[in-house]
Amino acid sequence: MNARIFMDYCSSIDIPDLLVKASLSDDDTGTALRLHLLCERMVEAWICACCDNAELFGGDKNKVLIECNAKIAIAGNLGIPSEIVKSLKTFNSLRNDLAHNPAIQEIQDSRIQSLKDTLQGYFKQHPIEPSLEKSKVGIFDAEGKLTEEVTLESDSSKNRLKLVLLFSKLMQELLRCVAASHKGRWGNQFSQFEYSVTINKK
Repeated sequence: MNARIFMDYCSSIDIPDLLVKASLSDDDTGTALRLHLLCERMVEAWICACCDNAELFGGDKNKVLIECNAKIAIAGNLGIPSEIVKSLKTFNSLRNDLAHNPAIQEIQDSRIQSLKDTLQGYFKQHPIEPSLEKSKVGIFDAEGKLTEEVTLESDSSKNRLKLVLLFSKLMQELLRCVAASHKGRWGNQFSQFEYSVTINKK
């Protein structure tokens, strides 16, 4: 595992901007599509880092096209824990439902519960701080005042932000796995991301 390749590959897209847009999207599809893009990017980054090749998937003119589910399976074979693989597949399935099935227009409670159950089981064996149960998403206005706070116990109307919360814990754990699996010398300080979402209100 080459952690520098992983971090560089992920940071070549604007992760904070996509997270903010996913959090503030006014429709469930917009949230799910943006989070899925981030999931797929991290999966590709994991594969590239394991193979020590940042150009493994090519560029604009020679892009290697592989279905996301297949990429997730490859990443699993390269060491991503099985529960994280299952969670990534849930994100992929949710994205496909919202993008291709006109009968499904919202993030269903069953998807949130599935992700929650899978990650809770994993974090019982691999504790993380803050715990899933104590984690929350906060929305702040331009003055830095907290205007909304969502946890996994919030009602179904908050499923977009609950999905963002679950993704953030998934990303946190993947970064931890990358740091633990890194081989070789550290070129730069490796640090995990911490995000806050701000709504500018006038």
